[in-house]
Amino acid sequence: MQEVRIQGPASRGGAKLMLLSALVLLSLLFGLIWVQQLGVIYAIALVAALLGLFAGWAKLAEPQYFLQYDDKGVCYCHRHGSWRLPWQSFLYSGVPQYQQQRLGYIGFKVTDYDSFLAHLPLRLAVRIMTEQRALYIEAVRQSCSSGQCASEFLAESSRFCTAQQQYSGIKAAFGWRMQHLSAATGFDIFVPVNFAESDSEHLCRQINQARLQLIQNTVT
Repeated sequence: MQEVRIQGPASRGGAKLMLLSALVLLSLLFGLIWVQQLGVIYAIALVAALLGLFAGWAKLAEPQYFLQYDDKGVCYCHRHGSWRLPWQSFLYSGVPQYQQQRLGYIGFKVTDYDSFLAHLPLRLAVRIMTEQRALYIEAVRQSCSSGQCASEFLAESSRFCTAQQQYSGIKAAFGWRMQHLSAATGFDIFVPVNFAESDSEHLCRQINQARLQLIQNTVT
């Protein structure tokens, strides 16, 4: 199977934005020679140019392709690391919804936690839990109609056990998080996307079709 790479909008245009912002900033700095008094508009323009430089740098720091899949499985690329989900380790991918509103993620229904957690970088796990905390809190609220069980969901044990392994620390927290998200949304792990709903659904269909094809070829 040929590797398929998905480029997200977050990594596009970084170099162009940095170059444009740098040119504007240099022009403004050079213009200070003739400016006797720095006005509010001029100061705002300087700040905007600096923010443009920072935004361009942030775009360049993002991986060019945030999602890839090949004959080994699906790989999510983050600026702080990557995780891989083998084809045999999940049932399907889809676009999660809350109160009939599409969330800005695609989700994966994981069936083999060990194959995922065993190779999950700790640094990336911490970043994902931090960046997706709002998603987790909302999922907890969704699963608790009265709101009284939220504390039970948020207060995980220091250990997380599967049929084959026992995890502690960060991986235990991530394992509990996966389990709670699955109970609330039907998906265990999430990848943020900034696509139109139709594009997100098309991507999930592509992944599901590739999974079925690879599994059928493996069985036969």
